[in-house]
Amino acid sequence: MLTKDNQKVDVLIVDDREDGLMALEAALCIPHINLVKAQSGEEALSYLDKYNFGVLLLDVQMPEMDGFELAEKIRKKEKYKFTPIIFVTAINKDDRYVYKGYELGAVDYIFKPFDAQVLNSKVSIFVELYLKSSQLEKQAEKIRESERKERYQKLAELEIESLKRYRNLANSIPHIIWKARDDGIFNYFNQVWIDYTGLSQDQSVGLGWQSAMYPDDLNQFLKNLILSMNSGEGFEIECRLRRHDGQYRWHWLKASPELQGNFVTAWIGTCTDIHDRKLAETKLIEAEQLAVSASVAKTSFLANMSHEIRTPMNAILGFSELMLNPDQDEEERRHCINTVHKCGRQLLGLIDEILDISKIEAGRMEVEKIDFNLGTLLKDLSALMKVQAESKNLKLEFEFLSKIPEFINTDPTRLRQILVNVIGNAIKFTQVGEVRIKMAWKNEKNNLGSLEIFVSDTGVGIDSEHKNKLFKPFVQADNSTTRVFGGTGLGLFLSRKLARALNGDLTFEEKGGNRKSLGSTFLLKVNTENIKDVKFIQSLPKDQMETKKSTFQSTESQLEGLKILLVEDSEDNQDIITYFLTHAGAHVDIAENGVEGVQKTLEGDYNIVLMDIQMPKMDGYQATSELRNKGYMGPIIALTAHALKEERDRCLKAGYTEHMTKPVNRVTLISEIARFASKSRHLVS
Repeated sequence: MLTKDNQKVDVLIVDDREDGLMALEAALCIPHINLVKAQSGEEALSYLDKYNFGVLLLDVQMPEMDGFELAEKIRKKEKYKFTPIIFVTAINKDDRYVYKGYELGAVDYIFKPFDAQVLNSKVSIFVELYLKSSQLEKQAEKIRESERKERYQKLAELEIESLKRYRNLANSIPHIIWKARDDGIFNYFNQVWIDYTGLSQDQSVGLGWQSAMYPDDLNQFLKNLILSMNSGEGFEIECRLRRHDGQYRWHWLKASPELQGNFVTAWIGTCTDIHDRKLAETKLIEAEQLAVSASVAKTSFLANMSHEIRTPMNAILGFSELMLNPDQDEEERRHCINTVHKCGRQLLGLIDEILDISKIEAGRMEVEKIDFNLGTLLKDLSALMKVQAESKNLKLEFEFLSKIPEFINTDPTRLRQILVNVIGNAIKFTQVGEVRIKMAWKNEKNNLGSLEIFVSDTGVGIDSEHKNKLFKPFVQADNSTTRVFGGTGLGLFLSRKLARALNGDLTFEEKGGNRKSLGSTFLLKVNTENIKDVKFIQSLPKDQMETKKSTFQSTESQLEGLKILLVEDSEDNQDIITYFLTHAGAHVDIAENGVEGVQKTLEGDYNIVLMDIQMPKMDGYQATSELRNKGYMGPIIALTAHALKEERDRCLKAGYTEHMTKPVNRVTLISEIARFASKSRHLVS
């Protein structure tokens, strides 16, 4: 409340009679007061929050709410808990009645008719007291404000002195120094920061500094700062700060709390440039990853090559040795020759793929551009691939989506190589259904055109996990030792390289969604010149080729009385090993995978088990371990194309009795079987 010279005191007078209010108003001739009149208790209550009353004069006898009830309600308000109340009444002068008024908080009683001088005197006293109290309160507030200002001034002087020390120290250190208040608001940066970022002190304080920090790192920094503000502990983080020339460089940021007792009063931080060290670490990690990747690739390459080379070599050496037998008839000899020829072509194709990849990687791959008959190439290709498809009871269809030129200009050898790889893959990975080749021709400008060939199958399909690895070397969708389909994983890698060398590409066509879908589609696109006045064709003759499989049996008899189980998924290896053993006198049963091998071993009465490692459904390691776990104690010899020492150690650890590599040496195989079978308890008479 202000002084009495410039402030009036609000005085409330309550009386239900108009003449009563007029009498009170006429009697109260006191300067510095503002009379507020009310004719009911409800009206009086409505004024309490609108004014700051210094004195209340209440009539006692009023309808609906008398003066006592009104006084009781007024006292319940904290604002008027000690405000003077004077009752004005013309009746009830009884002491008990008067005492009731005092009990309700009255400071005085005036009876009607009242003496105006007495009334003025009493009210003036309370008004004067109110004014003096207000003045005292204001003076006390001024004293408190003065003390606060003096305290703040001292604190400000101390803070300025402290900041000077911080700045002198911070500017002498060759690192970025910053300071923030206890609430995380940044209020100081040293000269190194200003020189590095190009931001002035005014541009940096508050939130301006955030523009110099990399956005992703800023989010992580703010998260750490909030956690530290809650825990009162410092933190460290690596972040990128933008230099004045726009380059982001890595810094090691360390923040520590400034404590006063147990309370954090500020945060002090440093930023040290670690960009060169970070780059060196990154290069070291990348080099290590490349080294590991190269080692894995090398191991994978050796394992794949060992398996893919030794498997056909086993058949070649075995059947060629059989051909030396003078007692071999013409049908047996023809079967041996066909098998050796087929495996030799398989090896030749593998070697050609490796050489082609080496040439491509060395940048020495050469392609020729000649005019050739595309119709004849596709016709021959249809006849060749039809043999593979029919051997699996698959349909192989060539479909023309548009007319295609009979002659084009590109490398026919490489085009044929690509199509053989892609169509061969489709046949290999399809068990039921068909492989369909669709062809289309698109005319381009300047006598140019593009040949598009879609190769689709109804095979196992390719899931999203493996589609991104399709065109990498030595990678297959199923790369486990239990895989059903063989191969090196070089075909698609080489085919794409060749397609791009022909100014085209080889791609996998998505069917939508991430789930593995039935079948796959590959698109081969080759850009070529369109020969002038060339004839266009829209059909292809369907040639068929037939092959005759010959079978033969051995007559040797050197392993008399032995019953042997051969667990092997390759038909060629089944033939040659069975031939060796039966002509040595043994009885041989065949199991085509690990599951069947376990079942027959446990149900049969075999002197010895010969087991391959890489087989479908269950590989040899799993099958041997399961047999040993089920108590089978008979000899199990590993016959595998994996010849590395690590593979031998793994075989023996899995429970194999011995490890033999393919190609199998007939004499060694029979000798080893005889040696281990002699220890077997079960002989077949």
